[in-house]
Amino acid sequence: MRNKFLMVDSRGAPVAHCTLLNNREEQTLLLEVDEFDLKRILSHEYVTLMCAIGQEAAIGVKILKRTENRVWVEKVGEVGSSVRKNLRMPVKFESFVYPVSGFWKGRSTIISNDLSCGGISFYCGRRLQEGEIVEIVIPVTKQPLIVRTKILRQRPTMDSIPMYAAQFHNLVRDEETLIQEAIYNIQIEDAPARG
Repeated sequence: MRNKFLMVDSRGAPVAHCTLLNNREEQTLLLEVDEFDLKRILSHEYVTLMCAIGQEAAIGVKILKRTENRVWVEKVGEVGSSVRKNLRMPVKFESFVYPVSGFWKGRSTIISNDLSCGGISFYCGRRLQEGEIVEIVIPVTKQPLIVRTKILRQRPTMDSIPMYAAQFHNLVRDEETLIQEAIYNIQIEDAPARG
């Protein structure tokens, strides 16, 4: 699984899935690309490769050429960890939020909007305060995770239920890896619908 990558564009939007066929240390990399992603790749000159599993640095690459479902790219440098944290995947699941620093008790139901390695946005009928720390159950990982998040802001929405942007708070590396794997797997599962 360590040779699997997700390509993202300059805005952090997913472009394609690929498998590295040669050594990551080489200047020119050979990638095998999912067939339904080929057209999307060729509309870009530069993309970023993010390793599907692990904490390896993302790689900025320039697309050189393609033959069938193989693409040659040239490395242009490593990219900061913010790319991985900011990659947001639209994902819907129902879950729960619990107060840590708030003045309310019990739990509230949430419906997720999107998920990244750095945070989550979700709909919640309960009013949450900016800066409040809550625990959220993330059910899309291999094992459901309960992670702490800090409410950043209420996001504008046309719906009657408020949507909140929250940043993960004090994640340990294993939790971040599980969330990263879930995001990659969500991309893989949704891939045929993108074609």
